[in-house]
Amino acid sequence: MSLILKDGKEELLRKLKYEVFRCAFCGFCEYACPTIRYANFRRQYGPRGRIQLIWMALREGLVTRASLEGIYSCLECGACTIHCPAKISIAEAIRAFRALVSHGIIKIEGKPSKIAPVIK
Repeated sequence: MSLILKDGKEELLRKLKYEVFRCAFCGFCEYACPTIRYANFRRQYGPRGRIQLIWMALREGLVTRASLEGIYSCLECGACTIHCPAKISIAEAIRAFRALVSHGIIKIEGKPSKIAPVIK
């Protein structure tokens, strides 16, 4: 997945949706993640939770500062990708989502949302 916006934001969004929507939320990626252990196993700090946060942002338009904390806590080490049975490039998806947020393509809401994106 190319992170450069040379093909346009629509192409990057399409590739990101393809990766994220293939996730079955099985949890095999969780065991390899180094950050989830240091966050008291809160879901948004693991790969499955990050994919779910991206999924909610793309599908429901729900992006909050709390969800971005989980997204930006990823080390992008790629250990989760190795364990994914669907072969989703999780680190690349997180990197692409960060690029879309930093370019202002995906907007951030500063207020708390009615739907809580954080699963404990």
